[in-house]
Amino acid sequence: MEPDFSVVGPGHSLQVTVGQYVVLPCHLSPSVEARSLDIRWIRPRFSKTVHHYRNGEDLYSEQLREYVGRTELVRDGLSRGRLDLRISALRPSDDGQYICTVTDGASYGEATPATGSVPQLSLEAYEDGGIRVVCRSAGWYPQPDVLWKDPDGQHLPSASQRHSSDTRGLFSIEYVIVVTDGNRLGNWSCVVAIVPQEPVLFSMPTSPMGRKAGARRRSAAMKTQMWLVLSYLVTLHVLRLGSADFSVVGPDHPLQVTVGRYVVLPCHLSPSMDARSLDIRWIWHQVYETVHHYRNGEDLYREQMEEYDGRTELVRDGLSRGRLDLRISGLRPSDDGQYICTVTDGASYGEAMVDVEVSGDLAHGLEALGLLEQRRPATGSVPQLSLEAYEDGGMRVVCRSAGWYPQPEVLWKDPDGQHLPSVSQGHCSDTRGLFGIEDVIVVSNGNRHGKWSCVVRNSRLNQEQETSLHISETTVAGLNGESP
Repeated sequence: MEPDFSVVGPGHSLQVTVGQYVVLPCHLSPSVEARSLDIRWIRPRFSKTVHHYRNGEDLYSEQLREYVGRTELVRDGLSRGRLDLRISALRPSDDGQYICTVTDGASYGEATPATGSVPQLSLEAYEDGGIRVVCRSAGWYPQPDVLWKDPDGQHLPSASQRHSSDTRGLFSIEYVIVVTDGNRLGNWSCVVAIVPQEPVLFSMPTSPMGRKAGARRRSAAMKTQMWLVLSYLVTLHVLRLGSADFSVVGPDHPLQVTVGRYVVLPCHLSPSMDARSLDIRWIWHQVYETVHHYRNGEDLYREQMEEYDGRTELVRDGLSRGRLDLRISGLRPSDDGQYICTVTDGASYGEAMVDVEVSGDLAHGLEALGLLEQRRPATGSVPQLSLEAYEDGGMRVVCRSAGWYPQPEVLWKDPDGQHLPSVSQGHCSDTRGLFGIEDVIVVSNGNRHGKWSCVVRNSRLNQEQETSLHISETTVAGLNGESP
């Protein structure tokens, strides 16, 4: 059903300043009474709610916690079809795009198109003498177009098409083609677009119809950068004032720390000044959420990330001298990354970045966290080698190891000490954030007998574990591709 109205945003970006407020403009066309409508402002980056209003009431159960206490729908314009949202105490993380959506029964409108997810491609089954290739994507508005292209760039018709929409009116697609043995090898592309954008590519195997393994489900999804030309876009560019009375300074090198220990993240004001009355916030850069918040002598925990509950402390004895150091205890592998030290004093704002690399004596750290009862090697476990099955005219050799952090590298060496490529690689992580690996090579009749080695290496610590397996000349000569 076509909506009885359209939702209109500004034709330009809004430039605003940290610490101040902004009113995001949005209105209905034609102008209609909006007090009884369902109005939702959304951050498309997270597909989550900034502010929700319905039939005269503000609803906060789904609101992003970063906006708690900072948003207000401007009520005095609703009777004239104005849907403006006020956001106060602006932060750098408020920078970006906002979608103003309106629902009135079966009518729906929003102020900007929405870019959906990166298309996912999969080879799923044999069908009509070929392999069924499926392209899926979600989160689009309006309904997108889908285009298939073969290795020559020629357009292809879909064997089947399916569209659906969710409760927010965003569209999902599922398009299918069948690639047969007569088709060319190379890159086949699925493009999902409102306007033209970069394709997602996959490569056909050397013989797509030649192996039973080809019938198994294989994910061929690849990440690609997408662009979308947006109209009536509500975009905030949050500017940082250059007239601050101070600058915020962090270390000029990464901090290398150890699991289970503690770290003090250094940060200070320049010139040195009393910081006890300032607003100090430490943020984890990866998700731009709060690690620790201090304001005017008080630690505020309402917005703190759950992962840091009970593990952070602002070092108070340095505040009077402009030191903003944060102590994090019980370090975990997941603490690895970048932290931002931000300071706000009225209209003045400054920030500095601190890099933390978590590694070190892993076993000692796990003991400190109570995850091990006794000492283990500092790196992961000694690799285990096994001969498992015949494959592709040779014997499948598997190397397994666990308990590594960060994710290790794997290196195979033949009897001459030459490096070998893996046939397949697998990585996983456990609940403690420690990595396990499973790496495979195939030793065939053409290979030499002797010592074959698997080396698992932590390049950050320059430490490694190695295991060797001796394959006899008789065993190598007997590899004929068939199970004995």
